[in-house]
Amino acid sequence: MKALEKFRGLALGNFYVPLVVCSYGFSSLLGVFVNKACLSAFGFGYPLALLLLQLIVAVALVNLLEYLDLIEIHKRPFKELTFLFIPATLLILNVSVGLYALKLVNIPMFSAFRRLSAINVMILEYFVLGKVESTRVMATVIFMVFGSFVAALGDVTFDPSGYALVFLNNLITGGNLVYIKKAQQVTGLKALSLFYYVSLFALPICFVLGLLSGELRVAVERVVSDKSLHSTGFIVALSLSALSAFMVNYTTNLCTAATSALTTAITGQTKNVLQTILGIFTWGYEVTVTNICGLFLALSGSILFAWVKYNEKIASETPVSTENESLTKTEEETDMNGVEQGARKSSSSISPLSRGTDPQKESPPVKNV
Repeated sequence: MKALEKFRGLALGNFYVPLVVCSYGFSSLLGVFVNKACLSAFGFGYPLALLLLQLIVAVALVNLLEYLDLIEIHKRPFKELTFLFIPATLLILNVSVGLYALKLVNIPMFSAFRRLSAINVMILEYFVLGKVESTRVMATVIFMVFGSFVAALGDVTFDPSGYALVFLNNLITGGNLVYIKKAQQVTGLKALSLFYYVSLFALPICFVLGLLSGELRVAVERVVSDKSLHSTGFIVALSLSALSAFMVNYTTNLCTAATSALTTAITGQTKNVLQTILGIFTWGYEVTVTNICGLFLALSGSILFAWVKYNEKIASETPVSTENESLTKTEEETDMNGVEQGARKSSSSISPLSRGTDPQKESPPVKNV
């Protein structure tokens, strides 16, 4: 990756990897809180307007970084990219419904229930990709479900509409992730290039939906007329919200390229822990023993899920490399045996002169007549 090479040269030696890991964790954590701040603290409840802003900034920054030769976006003909209209539409639905849900549900419960999207991913992967998860993966998902429902029983701020939107968001997220995987198979694009094209396709769709629904007009009028939205706090929150989509996707790619999938997964789970803890102390969250126990169980299940998935990935890759190594060794042994046999045959067919022997000694004595 060109960006990795450029930034490695600019970074201060051994500080590069920690910097990338921290950037990924921080941007992923920050995205949830700045969106919650815009929606709840400042009352800017316009998900389509926020999403449109995020898409504009993401597309602009990717083009800028490609122009500066910091990243490479693989080009494809438009005909090959038409499949991306499906994940682009699902992206709009996913983010919009998620932002509406985040407005109504506190961050710890939102985080706990959002991780249950793994259930929908497993079901859709079975029907769309023909993939079946192992028993251990299913067990960790059930553990997460149990913990989330225990937490819900102790949630004092329970909102039926918010919970319904979170579950709808999970369903859409499952479809979105599965079709992103399908899109990678169809187009052969890497993650960052795929993110760019999906955002590019989603941008005009989001703009049209915002106009037809009237949300963009209302959002602009609100920003112009409401003096509370002229504050530095809102401007900072809105700016960070606009950057969040790009930063999460870009730093995820950098983190995976600079370290490994395991490091990215561990960083993501650490972010989940911090997100849950910080969420408890924000926006008037009311703590109960049942709720805290449920959150702990759900979080533990999430960490186990990531651990099992990573181990299965490693296990699936190891036999292939071992088999290749043994095959290579067998081929080398076969080649060596062939060389040795050829050498023996060659030595047996070499003439006496070529062996450096005296032909008179080798040939039988000639009788005189």
